[in-house]
Amino acid sequence: MLLLLILFLSTAFGGYKVVEKTLPNGVKLIVKETKGKGIVSGVIFFRGGLNGEEKKGETHLLFTLLLKGSKNYPSSYEISLPFERLGGYIYSSSGNDFSEIGFATRDEGIEEALKVIKDIIKNPLLREEDIDREKKNTLIAIRSKRERGMEFAMDNLRRLTYRGTPYETSPLGTEESVVSITREDLLRRLEEVRKGGNVVVSVVGDLPAGRMIKLLEEAFMGLEEGSLNIEEKEAPIEKEELLRVKREGTQATILCAFNAPTRKDKDYFTFKVLTSALGEGMTSKLFKELREKKGYAYATYAFYPTRLSAPRLFTYIGTSPEKRESAFRDLIATVENPQLSKEDIDIAKKKIVGDFLLDHQTRLRQAWYLGFYEVMGFGWRMDEEYTKRIEEVNPEDVEKAVKRYIGPYHCVMVEP
Repeated sequence: MLLLLILFLSTAFGGYKVVEKTLPNGVKLIVKETKGKGIVSGVIFFRGGLNGEEKKGETHLLFTLLLKGSKNYPSSYEISLPFERLGGYIYSSSGNDFSEIGFATRDEGIEEALKVIKDIIKNPLLREEDIDREKKNTLIAIRSKRERGMEFAMDNLRRLTYRGTPYETSPLGTEESVVSITREDLLRRLEEVRKGGNVVVSVVGDLPAGRMIKLLEEAFMGLEEGSLNIEEKEAPIEKEELLRVKREGTQATILCAFNAPTRKDKDYFTFKVLTSALGEGMTSKLFKELREKKGYAYATYAFYPTRLSAPRLFTYIGTSPEKRESAFRDLIATVENPQLSKEDIDIAKKKIVGDFLLDHQTRLRQAWYLGFYEVMGFGWRMDEEYTKRIEEVNPEDVEKAVKRYIGPYHCVMVEP
């Protein structure tokens, strides 16, 4: 007898029905039924990303190649055609903690769309000529990052602040690792990530949820059981380090990392508000202090990515070489003592909530958020709860969180 979990929530998401089902092989299905003009979008998440790679960059290369040809759809044209002839599309990508295949189509195209996706997951061709070409493209992308100050700084900061974690390199990998990747490596990695326990399928669209669940069962029931063993590490910053890197150019780039809460900590939401108040938009503290008052910055901002391991708050400033030392000192001072008012916090919360709601305008993005929260361990219901958790943050919470987490830093200064 199959033990299947099905939850029907008719009141969630403004009255839209969400159906959740876990298949016997571990695949998690999440379907949100909408009413509209017959659009269906979905994202298939695969836990892994950089976690567990034997050769850095192999997951990114694999997911690029999945769309180049499969047994029954032997070219990128034949893979894309069922989507594009209905005005839709299919894409793939790979990041730090997960990889994804996403799509958009019309309701009459969903059955063929799922056939394509099933085939590229189960029967990718991974031709040697495609592998060679995409390896060359990846090497070009890796080298081109040296020409962009922010990306060059981040690559150096990764090696510093993410030591001992999977994030020491970007998902692209390194030149040395990419060159060494073989077809056998890609087949091994495919077997690792497509196990049922790694997979979350999230679909939002104008089809009855019951029918959509049945179609997804047919597409994903055949995946093998199992999952990757992903070890989560906090890897806190324990001492201040400043790495100076030389690069030709007319601008100095300063990128810093600070300790931050894990995604399981209640201060996770507090730090989202702190990040917005510090470095999102022209009302942010870094913009007002470093650009408007001090005239340092070409650009400045902050970001706090959600990660399974090694949570970090990042701050960035681009400035002229002669101002780099004072800009660095004032950047650190502003983060350590941001002196945020109640108005600063209120504006930051409104920006977060507004951006969140605006980013939910399409079915594809709605599907992405439901799957993202599930694959990152929050549970998909966080998509409904997120704005409420943000609105609950108050200035006292932010002040306490700054004192608790902001201390030693890792910084990279890229200078001419």
